Amino acid sequence: MKKSKLNEFVTFVPGINPTRAQKQFETQEINYYDQASFEADYHREDVAVEEKEKPLFQSNLSLNEGDVVISNSLQLATIVGKNNVGKVLSLNFTKIEFDIERFDEGYFLYLFNANKEVKRQKERELQGTGPILRIPLRALGEMIVPVVPIEEQKKIGTIYVETVKLQNKLSQYADLIGQFTSSVIEETLKGE
Repeated sequence: MKKSKLNEFVTFVPGINPTRAQKQFETQEINYYDQASFEADYHREDVAVEEKEKPLFQSNLSLNEGDVVISNSLQLATIVGKNNVGKVLSLNFTKIEFDIERFDEGYFLYLFNANKEVKRQKERELQGTGPILRIPLRALGEMIVPVVPIEEQKKIGTIYVETVKLQNKLSQYADLIGQFTSSVIEETLKGE
């Protein structure tokens, strides 16, 4: 299996400093993509890998549905959903732009979030002090990833995304069962 550096297929676009953005755009009214936005996208049920016409490389900081974003603090990636379209990335996030003819977004999600070899590389590259460690953009681009033909990438990406959707549904179902069980037990205890 061929292996290549990640920066051969993707470009990393860092978020902007909110203070600089307010000065640059001369407004206080910037809707930022934040940790809650990331969590909503990461845990949502309707994650979809859709075949969309996108330019080979697009470059802006406002998000579109289907964009892939990395949380720098969690070292996880997700697909941007409808509710976060138009938000602007802060320094805590990095947008990924793909050469979509050579590298699939879903396959990237699998590699970045679940592949053991990539996880080890991410752990080695963590930098910083305190509770939040980050991976420098240079190190992200230098990561060595397995590269399979694009059709195989799409299959793997779809399987990964569907698995994440199923895991989220099962987690929600488990939470509902727990809530239901607790309410039945509490009602039973009140009745005695």
